[in-house]
Amino acid sequence: MSKNILVTGGAGFIGRNMIRGMIDDGYVITSLDNYKIGGKQHIPDDIREHVEWVQGDTRDLGLLNKLVSGKDAVVHLAAPSSFLMYEEDPVDGASVTTHGFLNVLESMRRNGVGKLVYASTSAVYEGNPVPYDEAMGINPPDLKALSKKWNEEVARQYSQRYGITAIGMRPFSVYGHDEFSKGGYANVISLFAWAVLHGETPVVWGSGEQTRDFIYVEDAGRAFRTALESGLPTQEFNVGTGIETTFNEVLRLIGLELGKPVEPEHVDVPIAIYAERLWADVTRAEDVLGFRHEIDVREGIRRVLASARRAQEAGRSPELKDAQMYFETLPAN
Repeated sequence: MSKNILVTGGAGFIGRNMIRGMIDDGYVITSLDNYKIGGKQHIPDDIREHVEWVQGDTRDLGLLNKLVSGKDAVVHLAAPSSFLMYEEDPVDGASVTTHGFLNVLESMRRNGVGKLVYASTSAVYEGNPVPYDEAMGINPPDLKALSKKWNEEVARQYSQRYGITAIGMRPFSVYGHDEFSKGGYANVISLFAWAVLHGETPVVWGSGEQTRDFIYVEDAGRAFRTALESGLPTQEFNVGTGIETTFNEVLRLIGLELGKPVEPEHVDVPIAIYAERLWADVTRAEDVLGFRHEIDVREGIRRVLASARRAQEAGRSPELKDAQMYFETLPAN
């Protein structure tokens, strides 16, 4: 395929990690981002000068029409990434997720761009037994998951009516080395690591036996790129490892890396809707997409700790020690 693409949310966590390798391989990339989470200062120096960075909102159809014109494909990542963001501001969260997504598809239709890879969410499965596979019926229990399910249905409609190939990616629990821009919205692995390195006690919701399918951000970005470069028809794929890990095991692994045991504080789960287990069936991703994760959770934790140490030594991370307590500011259930 040709390599002139638009990435919405390109300055975000998955976006910037995906873009890095694409630049090296000759892609010409325009990024549209509102910089709501973290700001421009979190764009890495090694990609800053190689991307056209446009500040704006996917709800601006006129702007999207201009940016989509002449592109070969679109990777759509722009939407609130955390369940907590939708709890905090449900109207804006749903508006960005649905209105912005429809604008992306409509601008593609108007400009004759035929390939879309977009971020859905593993949250669409909640309520089903694990492991989650793409053939399951879904009945989302919360606004984030419902908005993403709507995106998937609209993508299929545009595919059937207008011939746009739209591949939906359902990321599981994405974490990684440069999650600083997300602050309190960051993955629990990062929140635990930041707390421990700053001498704070990690706070665990519930027993700590809840599980997540943790996938490293570089692997997640590679999954999106693999879908972009594939010739596959419209469908959805899980973006996970096929391995579930408890929060208690994460803390044990952090302790092993630091050479000391980590003792958490346990608190009641502070939100009404909460997944006890997230676990991907990765059969379709491996057999059809040809994607398999490369970084296991222990290596990922090692990288998160190393990155956090560098930030700490450079004096760039004093606010991270309290990031895990962000949930205290959320509206009451």
